[in-house]
Amino acid sequence: MSTITQLGTRLFLAAILAGSVLAVSGMTSFQPAQAEKENGSKNSNNQQGNSDHKEIDPNMDIKKAYVDGNNLVVQVKGVAGGTTPPEPPAGTFGQVYGYAFILADGSIWVLNAHWECHPESGCHPGAMVSDWHAEQVTLAKIDGKTCVTTVFDETMDVTMNGHNGSIHVSDPAKIVTVQTVAFQLTIHPDTAPSVFDPNNPICVAYLVTQFDVWTPHTNGDNQEKDD
Repeated sequence: MSTITQLGTRLFLAAILAGSVLAVSGMTSFQPAQAEKENGSKNSNNQQGNSDHKEIDPNMDIKKAYVDGNNLVVQVKGVAGGTTPPEPPAGTFGQVYGYAFILADGSIWVLNAHWECHPESGCHPGAMVSDWHAEQVTLAKIDGKTCVTTVFDETMDVTMNGHNGSIHVSDPAKIVTVQTVAFQLTIHPDTAPSVFDPNNPICVAYLVTQFDVWTPHTNGDNQEKDD
């Protein structure tokens, strides 16, 4: 596969989470597809019934995002990291709540938290929510779902401070879009593959909710301009 083809593939996979195909090499953009539309449900944090008013948890409501030196920064209207996943049923792995940065080089960094469940048997008495941390992921469509397929480059070099959440990375590319999302884990994230195997794709976690979307042009609020 050529370098150009590889980059195009990475950008397309990034666009799965971004909700729109990037206007790269003449590719035509289209409107974001809400995760609720994928699973046929509505989320109370993102009402679809009134196009003029969408209620979003302020902790997941993106005000803006930017690169500050080697830091990817997201600013929310509420408290960054102030909302964590609900406690999962015993024996399951629960959800991941995250702030996902899709960058111009096709890389995807996710600042996230999830329940600390047992890798083999899911959650157990005494489990707790993890510290906020970050890693890179790759995405693909598997059985009609938007799935995380690999997890790598985990880092605890993150900061949650008031409205801002940030990830320290080396040489970050330009931010194309940031989303606040919830993924349902199917396996424990520590057991996720770090390299994608096209002959045996694994859906580590699948997208269930897209709370908010920010781009340099739309400024969040599901493409409605922020105040």
